[in-house]
Amino acid sequence: MVCLCAIINLNSYDKVGVNKMDLQKYRLIYGGLALSLIVSGCAYAGKEKAAERVAGNLVTARGTTAAPSTVAVATREYILKDSSNTVLSPEKIGSLDNRILMLARNEIFARHGYIFKQKDLQDYFAAKPWYHADSAYKEHLSPTEKQNVALLRNYEAKYADYKLEPSHTDDVHLRGYKGDSSFKQKKMNVDLNGDGCEEGIQLIPPETELGNFKLKVNNITMEVGSELLPYLDIVDLDIDDPYFEIALQMDSQMVFLRSTSFFAYDGETLRQIAELPGFSAHSSMFDGQGRVVSAEESNNFQTWFRDLVFSLDAEHSLHEEQQDFYPMEPSTPLTIKKEIAVQFNKDDTNDAFLLEPGDNVKFLGDDKLGHIKLQTSMGKEVWYTTGDEYVDYSSFFDGLILYD
Repeated sequence: MVCLCAIINLNSYDKVGVNKMDLQKYRLIYGGLALSLIVSGCAYAGKEKAAERVAGNLVTARGTTAAPSTVAVATREYILKDSSNTVLSPEKIGSLDNRILMLARNEIFARHGYIFKQKDLQDYFAAKPWYHADSAYKEHLSPTEKQNVALLRNYEAKYADYKLEPSHTDDVHLRGYKGDSSFKQKKMNVDLNGDGCEEGIQLIPPETELGNFKLKVNNITMEVGSELLPYLDIVDLDIDDPYFEIALQMDSQMVFLRSTSFFAYDGETLRQIAELPGFSAHSSMFDGQGRVVSAEESNNFQTWFRDLVFSLDAEHSLHEEQQDFYPMEPSTPLTIKKEIAVQFNKDDTNDAFLLEPGDNVKFLGDDKLGHIKLQTSMGKEVWYTTGDEYVDYSSFFDGLILYD
């Protein structure tokens, strides 16, 4: 999708004998045509696409599957390109993540050359071709800019009050939402791929009790499952690339069924780039540099949640980063019920020794490969190797967390 622009040099007509009245007439006609093309370019790009389609994880405007497109620009120039001259609305900002809102607010000042004190903001705006630092700027804003800054601050506060935080005292990785989500939108107008054209985005509720939600971006529609939180999240997983992502979260009373699906739109295709366990659409769960944290339930040894880390690859898909160790936080105090063998080095059984019934230990976490890290009452960290996944470890340890 390309936004059309027309550049017409009418001054050249002075050189070929066109009279002033005709020249003025041509300027009015072609100037109006150029403006019409600029304004309607994004709309035309959407209208030329075929009728609405429904498909699987990758959908193009014509309903065919395709590899990720490379037509998008290399970086995004503006968060909200018209925020200095057009009053913003909830449909433009209501579901933007807190990092996007903060950058959008500071973008208004950056247009005037404001020199930022925070290094991350200095670096971010210094990379924009339109930014020119101006030490003489005294933070003067137009009435429209003041109104938009106030609105963005208001939504930053709403977002901050809608928290994703630990919901279980025994495991900080088990998280739930607290607060008012009514400010979140089901319908948004946002530039998803950084080309300067806004996409019409809508989360369409199921038509029947057992039906699925649908995600619609321009003329592309995709079924996205049931039991979703009934709003869109527009997130920026990597502030240095042109994309904003759409995040949809599946809710359930059974916490292991909760998940977050991320979608990317490149101007031609809408595709699901990942489905992660747990709630991951809150800005506290991603760093803006392409890395996302997501909590996965484990029932190996005890019921607990590991924080997994996913990162964006060159194809703009999320893949898990393997870690050497996944901590349990806080550690779980346990008492040995049956004699067990442990070792200081998980890969070397030559230093194995026994822990006796009545010994107190703490469960610190694991490596996802069947090795459990324990801390003895003397403060030494040791490894315990688990066996068959169906072993009832409550016969060996007292105090294990076991819940649905």
